[in-house]
Amino acid sequence: MRTITVQLGAEEARVDVAVDGARFRRQVGYRGDGPWGLTRWTDPADGAAYVVFSGALGGAADLLGPVSGPDDLMPTALVVDGAPVAVTPPAGALLAGHHLGFAAGPWRAAAAAGVVVHARSSLDADLGDLLAETRAALDWLLDFFGGSAPWGSDYAQVLVPDAPWLAMEHPGCVLLSERVLAADPVRRMAVLAHEAAHQWLGNLVSPAAWTDVGAFEGLAELLGQLTCRGLLGHDADPYLDARRQTPPLVRLPGDDPRTLAATAGLAEVAGPAQHAELYRSVRSSLTGDVFRERVRGLLLDRGGTATSAAQIWAALGVGPQEPVRVSLPVATRAEEGAWLRQVRDLGEEDPATVALWARRAFRAAPAKGGRVADAVAALGDRSVPRAAAVGLGAELVRGARRLD
Repeated sequence: MRTITVQLGAEEARVDVAVDGARFRRQVGYRGDGPWGLTRWTDPADGAAYVVFSGALGGAADLLGPVSGPDDLMPTALVVDGAPVAVTPPAGALLAGHHLGFAAGPWRAAAAAGVVVHARSSLDADLGDLLAETRAALDWLLDFFGGSAPWGSDYAQVLVPDAPWLAMEHPGCVLLSERVLAADPVRRMAVLAHEAAHQWLGNLVSPAAWTDVGAFEGLAELLGQLTCRGLLGHDADPYLDARRQTPPLVRLPGDDPRTLAATAGLAEVAGPAQHAELYRSVRSSLTGDVFRERVRGLLLDRGGTATSAAQIWAALGVGPQEPVRVSLPVATRAEEGAWLRQVRDLGEEDPATVALWARRAFRAAPAKGGRVADAVAALGDRSVPRAAAVGLGAELVRGARRLD
């Protein structure tokens, strides 16, 4: 049993971890950007302070120190002190470090039909549609998977401002960017269903290694798409058609970034849409009912167990498969743009944020200023942070049809 107690202070948090009689304590400063690891932010609207924690992409180190990896599964209780409202995983849940997520602060809650949405106190938004859409997605997936809900009584989601992603699937504390409220309804349903599907595939059955993340992302992606189609009918077709028309995954020069601790698990690396197409092909060959029964069998056999991508494919009755990948060329330039010099200084401490900043820097650079050549050259330059190279590679593939 692992017990994690977090005492929140104004400047830092005290973390007390007990694992089978062993105990360690540490002081952890809050990060200013994220939410990866332990992040504290103040709402400018009313001055209220909130703390959000995500263990994904190395963020678990803020609570646990160095962790062994995604297969570090054990029954875990996470207790947060010093906040009026704390949203945490169910006590005793079987969790690895990357599963850990919590949110603490003066949240206001809206609830309906077993779904709870927590929002910052100053957020002036009607949460009724979000509650109803989440409930519909959960019901569709409960029918697909069969059996009981893996999250227990209430399904809790927390709305977070300024997140670099739309959602993260932490058990008992699904984090949603506030941007989902203004998203296209079909896209919002796809995101809600994707994270809900992860409660079974990614949380209940979890990756054995970082290189297995793509297989889980692909299954959740496919189920999110199927949920959209099942609930919204043909209204979902334009979004789903566009979502499926994704370019191949990028293969960077040198090491495959999926195998590196600093970059493995990034959405651009895992390639959820590309993996989803592989599963769609298998589902078509098996028929939908057989595919569903084999996924259910996977959960019965592997629930609570670290599982490799090869074991997932075997449960579906096929050999391991990988999406098509393309190698980007290596180029050099005598002089590079100022934007790339800024990217070099990002560092590797927070790979998800580094990749996001690199993508934003690329998009903000002058379109006719040689940014494509700069980015291609950066892919083969070891002085560029690998997470930044992943972000730049994603931008190059994204714009492959309209390179400047």
